[in-house]
Amino acid sequence: MRRAVLVLALLSACARRGPKVADAPFAARLLAIAHDLGPTTPDATNDLERLAAHVHAAIERRGAVAEVDAINRFVFDDEGFAREVDDADLSYVLLPSVLSTHRGSCVGLGTLYLALGDLLHIPMQGEVVPGHFFVRVREGERWRSVELLRRGEEEPPDWYAARWPVPATSSPVYNRPLSQDEVIGIVEYDAGNDLRRRARLPEARRAFERAAALFPSLPEAQASLGATLQLVGALEPAVSAYQEAARLEPGLPGLAENIRLLDEERRSGKNAPRAKARPSPATDP
Repeated sequence: MRRAVLVLALLSACARRGPKVADAPFAARLLAIAHDLGPTTPDATNDLERLAAHVHAAIERRGAVAEVDAINRFVFDDEGFAREVDDADLSYVLLPSVLSTHRGSCVGLGTLYLALGDLLHIPMQGEVVPGHFFVRVREGERWRSVELLRRGEEEPPDWYAARWPVPATSSPVYNRPLSQDEVIGIVEYDAGNDLRRRARLPEARRAFERAAALFPSLPEAQASLGATLQLVGALEPAVSAYQEAARLEPGLPGLAENIRLLDEERRSGKNAPRAKARPSPATDP
């Protein structure tokens, strides 16, 4: 009898154990990349685990409410998370700062949901359209959109198509489930844009190189890498990046002009005009 009581006590302790980042590889990866890209809050892991435990409790007591609606209510109503659509600072992209400030861009809030899904074993996937990132959650036999700039509302495909038209590309990029590598590539891409805006070009180059390696079919990543290489004077590598961007999406805004400037620079030497650091629309809300 004593042994049985001991076993029950151990099982009860296991049942009370909350979700742990150590058991969620993708959530851990999202926190790790933030640590690599800039200063992070030391309590980010604890913050995420605490949030996941409360989300799990909210799901458990949801009654007839759909699982994702219970998540939305807790994240946006109870915890007060909010969107950031005007400030492109990287802090609104990186998961630790999103957790600490309760404010994020489409990528910041999207990766928060993906991390929670990983911790709680809820099927979720990220998707990208030109200028925007959002999440889908498995609901029964279908994948439901979760529009995090509208407090998790479900939006139909036509809503996305009207706001972020999808161009033709040589490889499927938009409106499809992203791999974990590709989601990390989006974060690296946003980091590159932030670093380039602050004229930290060597660091921007490395971020865009990682983005292009992780998400090689994203035209904006290849084009932004080309522009940054051109700005630092690495002209021949810039040619290759621009060629790949043009292969993926010939009509990418600003690409033809940057290629023209690159050709002029290669012909004329270092005094020719260099690439225009055009803002790329891959994930701007």
